Amino acid sequence: MAVVVIVVIVVAVAIGTSKSPNHSPSADVKITSCAVDPTTQLPLARVEIHNHSSKASTYSVTVEFDARNGTRLAEGAALSLTVAPGQTVKTSAGGLDQVTQKVTCKVTKVNRIAG
Repeated sequence: MAVVVIVVIVVAVAIGTSKSPNHSPSADVKITSCAVDPTTQLPLARVEIHNHSSKASTYSVTVEFDARNGTRLAEGAALSLTVAPGQTVKTSAGGLDQVTQKVTCKVTKVNRIAG
């Protein structure tokens, strides 16, 4: 019976140490800057995508531009094709609605399609 207990403990330790960090598609994307262009009054978010998956992937990213009180003022999107495993790309998502105030940016949706 002691052998069975030892085997169970070894299996539990092996499972606990073999887990890798969860890299969901949204964990691959971060906003590096967020501003409103003073000339066009269009909001723009600079986005960095790092492919943590094991396959080349296409990313579509949706960004929301909000007023300081949380009201959504605009929305934009970015698309990056064939991002290699481990590769980092920089792109931008621009809103189509003119904004006359400072905004905050947040990623609202990320799709990662392998292939």
